[in-house]
Amino acid sequence: MDLKDRIDKLLELKNDDYPITSLYLKLGPRDRGNFKYKTTLKNLIKKQRVNLNKRNMGESALESIESDFKKIVNHIDNEDKLTECRGVCIFSDSKSNFWEVFKLPLVYRNQIVIDRSPLLGQLIKINDDYRNIVTIILDRKKARIFRLELDGAHEILDFFYPEASRTKKFKSTEGKFKQKLSPGTGTGNLSQGYGEHGFNRTIENEIHQHYKYIADKVFAYFNENKFNLLVLGGTDKNISEFSPHLHSYLRDRLAGTITADVNKIKPHQLSEVTLDALEISKSDKEKKLLDEFEEKLGSRYAVNGVKPTLKVLMNGQARILLVADGFSSPGYICPESGVLLMEEKKGICPEGILPVPVVDVVDDAMEEAFRQNAEIEILFNEEDSKKIDGMGAILRFKL
Repeated sequence: MDLKDRIDKLLELKNDDYPITSLYLKLGPRDRGNFKYKTTLKNLIKKQRVNLNKRNMGESALESIESDFKKIVNHIDNEDKLTECRGVCIFSDSKSNFWEVFKLPLVYRNQIVIDRSPLLGQLIKINDDYRNIVTIILDRKKARIFRLELDGAHEILDFFYPEASRTKKFKSTEGKFKQKLSPGTGTGNLSQGYGEHGFNRTIENEIHQHYKYIADKVFAYFNENKFNLLVLGGTDKNISEFSPHLHSYLRDRLAGTITADVNKIKPHQLSEVTLDALEISKSDKEKKLLDEFEEKLGSRYAVNGVKPTLKVLMNGQARILLVADGFSSPGYICPESGVLLMEEKKGICPEGILPVPVVDVVDDAMEEAFRQNAEIEILFNEEDSKKIDGMGAILRFKL
């Protein structure tokens, strides 16, 4: 079953008898240091146990949840099951014998949620963001093209430029010097006196024909299999020589560069260095977004803080939801309308009943933003995240 079918199956899943436990856990380099991710999981479960004591759940449902926790901890404790990924997503319903695991290229936010349906917002966004990435690794003779999927990097093209024929370096000798040429460049033999300059021009021409051939192949692939982001790999010289050959549509999608040997790099290594490049690119994007955020605050096309952010989100005004990494806050939700609030007050819900408390209203806000197709940006840089009060939003329109 492919990834789309797996997600579609989860979208249909709902269990009114036994709750489903959903986990998203970061497993990036910083999270793996000193097994920090294990402490994170322990704290997430501890918080949920406190919340479960406040919910009216039957004994059988609570037993199922505790069984979910045990199975999840056992899975996370097994390092062999956490290779070649920077995040993991697990859905579990022990009483119904349901268990689904996704290895992910990243997780935006550590979450554990217990509900009648699986928490799918992050999974869908990660799939949308990271299924459309292509990485080209090249040198002056060869190119390999990979597509990054949730389950890793897959090689889609591997080729030499078919006209390439360089087999010798120029040598100045007495008598006749012969050099084989590409079929389209001449007769096949070069006489004495052709000279090093002319020889080198032929070599340079072949190199640029090779780069043009790669660019044409990638653009043809793009036209048939659209992708959003492009990463280039090789030496700095290879990349600078190749970049001008890219079609403008593809230059607009360029998200970063990596240093890599086309002959040696393995798919799992390719995934890691590509994600590193995208992380640097994301940091640059983060700074630009915060500049836009600060500028639009003055014109009321942005809001800062949890309460005003929830208000514009409920009005459908949020274009980009900004969340400081690690930020959480208790809040309330109206049980029928789904309206998110920061206060419990009679008559505040549209349906005229009291809202119910939620452990972390930020999780619910992110799920609502996913449903509205709003962009979500987690601010990982500590200094940058200080510019917002936990949450903020850039607006589509003012009311």
